Amino acid sequence: MSEEEEQYQKVASKSDLQEGGLLKVQVKDKELVLSMVEGKVYAIDNVCTHRRGPLNEGELKGYNLKCPWHYAVFDVRDGKVSDRTVWATNMNSYPAKVDEISGDILVNPDKGVKKT
Repeated sequence: MSEEEEQYQKVASKSDLQEGGLLKVQVKDKELVLSMVEGKVYAIDNVCTHRRGPLNEGELKGYNLKCPWHYAVFDVRDGKVSDRTVWATNMNSYPAKVDEISGDILVNPDKGVKKT
């Protein structure tokens, strides 16, 4: 097992997350929201950069996740805030994958990246 594979943490099972769904998970000291779009799993911070709204309670349309409090919109693929959302900033996204054998959803919480 490579060093990178060892840094991935199991956060859920694939059966816990449906297509177009959202799931709040805790990994290390981070609260993340998982989403599944077109069969691929994405992980971003669960707290909106505007007023810390819970994104897992938001609305997912395609790759766009809308905060339930003030409607900031983020791309789940990279955490980038929509150009129309001038009151919030980009957030961290994390590498996520599904282990096809076990069905585990794995996230690497140490490799968070923020779009600039």
